[in-house]
Amino acid sequence: MVSPDVKCVTVLPNGDVTLTWIIPPSGNFVSYHVDTSSNPAIIPFTLYSTVTPYASIGATHFGANANAKRMYYRVETEYNPGNLISLPKDTFSTMFLTVANISGDAFLTWNKISNQPIPTSSGWYKIYREYPLGNWALRDSTQSFSYNDIIDVCSQLTDGISYRVEISDNTGCTSVSNIAGATGFTDITPPTLAPIDTVSVDTSGNQNRATISWEQSPSPDADSIVIYTGGSTWNAIDTVPVLPAFYTYTASVAGTVSEMFRIAFLDSCGNISPMGTPHKTIYLSATFDICAATASLKWNKYINMSAAVTQYQLFTSVNAGPFTLLATNSVSDTDYVDTGLALGSSYCYIIRAANINGKTSSSNKACFIASVSQPPQFNYNRFATVLSDNSIQITAHVDTAGLSARTYNLLRATGTSGNFSILTNLAPPVGTTTLTYIDTPVAASANRYSYKWEALDSCAHIIMTSNLSATMLLKASITPNLNITLTWNNYGNFLGNVDHYEIYQAVDGVWNTSPIGTVPPAASGGTYTDDVSFFMSSKGVFSYKVVAIEGSGNPFLFADSSVSNIAKVYEYPKIYVPNAFTPNEDNLNDIFIPIIGFIEPGGYTFTIFDNTGTPVMHTNNPAEGWDGKKKGHNCPEGAYMYLIQCKASNGDDSQISGTVSLIR
Repeated sequence: MVSPDVKCVTVLPNGDVTLTWIIPPSGNFVSYHVDTSSNPAIIPFTLYSTVTPYASIGATHFGANANAKRMYYRVETEYNPGNLISLPKDTFSTMFLTVANISGDAFLTWNKISNQPIPTSSGWYKIYREYPLGNWALRDSTQSFSYNDIIDVCSQLTDGISYRVEISDNTGCTSVSNIAGATGFTDITPPTLAPIDTVSVDTSGNQNRATISWEQSPSPDADSIVIYTGGSTWNAIDTVPVLPAFYTYTASVAGTVSEMFRIAFLDSCGNISPMGTPHKTIYLSATFDICAATASLKWNKYINMSAAVTQYQLFTSVNAGPFTLLATNSVSDTDYVDTGLALGSSYCYIIRAANINGKTSSSNKACFIASVSQPPQFNYNRFATVLSDNSIQITAHVDTAGLSARTYNLLRATGTSGNFSILTNLAPPVGTTTLTYIDTPVAASANRYSYKWEALDSCAHIIMTSNLSATMLLKASITPNLNITLTWNNYGNFLGNVDHYEIYQAVDGVWNTSPIGTVPPAASGGTYTDDVSFFMSSKGVFSYKVVAIEGSGNPFLFADSSVSNIAKVYEYPKIYVPNAFTPNEDNLNDIFIPIIGFIEPGGYTFTIFDNTGTPVMHTNNPAEGWDGKKKGHNCPEGAYMYLIQCKASNGDDSQISGTVSLIR
């Protein structure tokens, strides 16, 4: 005979274990043997019970204590002749369930009852939970040997939560695990997010405040909404109940800018969902063109409406009358021009986004009176300053409170009496009164330039012209006695006048950070003489710039400055050669060496020849002279020829030759 086919191992609530099997084919049956062990790897199986009725389909292990440990079983058949024992089908065990508290959730693990597949098993493990005490409910089913139960109870549970696992067999029995549990569980699962229905702008009372409506979360414990506003960063502005599913943002500025909102759901345990998809209000701007008697309407698209926006409806109100439909735009068209406006009338506009399901979102209310605004109070050309030989910066101080100035023309003339032409036109600045433009290309080292600004209204009429700003043109020239003379025209014009001019110098490209001199303004322009004899050891490249410093008294309290072009000159090499020397080692006039200034060191050669034309000495080092010797031996008295070759800092070649008397 063969052993019975065990199908189920069931742990009873008190820890006893019931085995259920299918009886084997009949034969010379004697009994069924039920062997048990708590750890077969260490403790051998021992006979627990002998079941004699052949028709028995199971047995119970009393006192098994299977709620505390895993128990192992083998079932065999004893048969005749000779009291033979069949081999067991497999080693079976109880499902031993463990429950761990992992960050507030319950993590369950268990084992299967047999290492060999049981063909009649359903393959699905059912997880039951006891909460509150005495109430068992099915939580879930799985084919794995572990399960994470997400806790939906707020408070830390001192009584704990208990679990058991069951798996059914097609023969009608069910294997049941021990009951296991743990304490300290709490709900850490956020509620399910539901989307924003729409955001809109409430224009009643001309308040233009954003409103938000939302759909309901399917999570039954979701009881409040956190409302966020922002864009690149998000800030919570309020927490409100989920009903009535509508919120008005009292600090809204939706009348001046499009505002973006997101929501998250809170449950009764304080768990919060992720933030949902952003929605943004429609911001409508209306610009009145007095010249064309039109209103130019522009607005941003509404994003993330479900279903998508299919059209934009434009409504208008004239002289506080009722709003009427003006036009309907496609979803891709967010511009409209309303024509034929009457001067002196007031106009208000609202945009409404709509989809095929009837959802709508309204913009802010944009209103204006079709009349001329106040002209500007000032249009001051602060300064024009040279940035480089091909660029000049021009800066103005303009009145942004006078709304009639819709654009500014910048005009330029070469010199102070040339014809002006428009360089560019700029919109009025936003958030500042400063207008700045970089004029390029120019030839700041060849020309003086004058600039002025024109303020234009919406009809392109010039309504105010600024003062002139004229750059300084600096020139530098080499004069005798190692002097460089600078001349420049006066800067024009600061409202605080020019207090003084500062002169800055660079030698071989290295600028002195402090001025080398200051000059008061003069009617005929500025002049300055620079003695460069102190820089004989340099390459002789001298650069200069002049800075005009504004004096006090500017009515706008500016204290500006203007920089001239950079004027550069190249000093030619200066070579001074003695006509005799006495190399008698008395430390007086022992070395014949030229005094060299303003050269490129890399292009220097110095050669001595005797009266036969034979070189006696040669060097490329400007600091090295001739000691009257040739190859270490004294040369005789007499006249020797020298040849000096060098390069100027501008690359020109220069040479000088002559004779020197060697006297001993």
